[in-house]
Amino acid sequence: MISSRDVSVVVQGPWSPDQTPQALASVRAHLPGAQIVLSVWKGAPDFPAHAVDADTVLLNADPGGVDLRGLLDPELEHRTATASSNFNRQADSTLAGLRLADRPYALKLRTDMVLEHAGFLAYPELFRGIPAPMPVFGERIITTNARCPHRSFAMFVQDFCSFGRTEDMRLLWEAERHPTREALLAMPREEREARVLVPEQQLVVSALRRRYEVPMPNALAGGPALAELTERAVAANFICLDVRRFGVRTLKPSLEWVNSADAMRLSWLWMLRTSYEEYLSWCRFHCGEAVDALIAECGDGYASAMEDASLKRRVVIGPNALASQPLFDEALRCCLAGRNGDALNGAITLHRAGLRDPVLNQLFERLGYRPPG
Repeated sequence: MISSRDVSVVVQGPWSPDQTPQALASVRAHLPGAQIVLSVWKGAPDFPAHAVDADTVLLNADPGGVDLRGLLDPELEHRTATASSNFNRQADSTLAGLRLADRPYALKLRTDMVLEHAGFLAYPELFRGIPAPMPVFGERIITTNARCPHRSFAMFVQDFCSFGRTEDMRLLWEAERHPTREALLAMPREEREARVLVPEQQLVVSALRRRYEVPMPNALAGGPALAELTERAVAANFICLDVRRFGVRTLKPSLEWVNSADAMRLSWLWMLRTSYEEYLSWCRFHCGEAVDALIAECGDGYASAMEDASLKRRVVIGPNALASQPLFDEALRCCLAGRNGDALNGAITLHRAGLRDPVLNQLFERLGYRPPG
């Protein structure tokens, strides 16, 4: 397993007086001897020296966000929530930190996230014998969950934290930046939409396009061919763990779903995300039988996750398209089986999707829960 002394850690983002010292302390506790680079903004609040347990502090020039309001098709803007973009800010501060990394491996961590263990260190060795059908990096980069391209965005791998060989991490974060609003205004709309993917897609697509053709005319691009290409590319270049296996936890209240999404069965995010076991099924299909030992290590959890993946395919019938009846039937089955937490998640998902039906109200009543307003 990789030694923590062979790891540089870039703790990136805005300084938080409550959260960032905890992030730094967690790195010292779980990665003893690692190099720590704190990469924040020049305009950050003053912070006391005793709170900064880092080897290097970078105060970066803030490139600011990109105002995208009115630049994209209204449906695209609405469905991707891309009225503005902070991608350049994240990428610039991350890459600046990585350029100072002096160890063979690097971890990117947010200033509002903590390590709970260093389990991620074991995974590069576990995957070294597994073929990569369309490689970009020297080794796969470890991150948290991907989205399933049949149920959600194509080419979407979570960007909160990542770990890999330092040279590979630099390559990932050298991604094409989002153009300024002024530059985008000078482009035809089709070109704008091709240049402004959601940040998670921007990272993946920029890396892949160094060696392969990736047809992504906009962030909502989909279809069977792109879904298959997504699975193949992700299986070849990433290791998609859940936060429990990775060993990371967010401290930011608005990101609490990051900590609990894998447990929130029948919630909308749970349906869109790809579990570690489902990711392994992609590897099995695209990379071959070398994955079988990793699947076996999952024990009964693999079969259970595959049953859940089948359920997700029935409930989500296209990218971000919900089939109400199958989800209601599953929520009702969970209720009758006494799995009230799952049933409630399903009922809330249906309500948030716009379903208004007396039968759904009866399910809420049985669960002792008043529907959201």
